Amino acid sequence: AEDRISRIALGDNDAPLGWIGAIRQYDGHAWELHPLVVHRNARGLGIGRALVRDLEAQIAARGGLTIYLGTDDEMGKTSLSAVDLYPDPLTHAAAVRNVSDHPFTFYQRCGFVVCGVIPDANGWGKPDIIMAKRVGA
Repeated sequence: AEDRISRIALGDNDAPLGWIGAIRQYDGHAWELHPLVVHRNARGLGIGRALVRDLEAQIAARGGLTIYLGTDDEMGKTSLSAVDLYPDPLTHAAAVRNVSDHPFTFYQRCGFVVCGVIPDANGWGKPDIIMAKRVGA
């Protein structure tokens, strides 16, 4: 079985505008979305959303049920930053707020939900927000 998927969005003159990838995990039931990159000058044009939709279709066609991802907060862009998330990280994750243009809200608009957090994943007070979306039956 194919263990990786990658797609590139090309613009005029075949200039790369975005790239998305995924890695097959959990016997193909779930795939990790990593990475998603859209060129700074091409953001807000629907390229990221189109790449996510295409990836969802690719994964569903391979029998995948779920896409998951981690979106780090290393720059203080969410309410989870610079906070001691213990002893109850899920309570904090359930109430996460975007305070400075963090990409987790982009993923929410694409249908992903926050399903966890890894406290201190990138150093104290710098968590990784875990999100997932069902794409298969």
